[in-house]
Amino acid sequence: MKTVLGLDISSSTIGWSLLEYDDQKIELREYGHIKPPKSNKGSLAVRALSAHDEVCDLLIEKMPDSVASEAYANKFPAGRSTARTIIVLSVFNELISIACLRGLKYEPQRYAVVTIRSMLSKEAGYKISSKEECFEFVKKYFSNFSLRNNKNGKIAKECYDEADSIAVALTYIFKERNNG
Repeated sequence: MKTVLGLDISSSTIGWSLLEYDDQKIELREYGHIKPPKSNKGSLAVRALSAHDEVCDLLIEKMPDSVASEAYANKFPAGRSTARTIIVLSVFNELISIACLRGLKYEPQRYAVVTIRSMLSKEAGYKISSKEECFEFVKKYFSNFSLRNNKNGKIAKECYDEADSIAVALTYIFKERNNG
């Protein structure tokens, strides 16, 4: 069986998941998240380096056969993101790519949001067109994906980041199966 590490990268939470698969089955082995320091805890360089180091540790611990992440440059609708947001996200994503290059000798495979939703839709047999629908798909697909509540009794934000990482990893597997 092969493994793929899915990553949902942002400056506030990096969701990760490790899926194991072959031609017949897909298993959710592990998942979690990394919390980089908040902006009030240091410069962008300090925060990004901390995230880089934690992802390096994760890569060494899990040693996945492949890594997949969301293509961050495709997800900035006009008027919805500031230049600062784009810069910060770019820095975090590129440092994570460097971590993969250094630790595993390859870069992550990146997928646009539209590709992720399209691949999940094909598998589901119905159209998945929102982040919430992706989340619901992941919950149904893996019975061992557990939700946690925050202190207000709502689903913890990190659960959504973890589900997004699973959706990215599933996209990698579905695409590999279609091309193989």
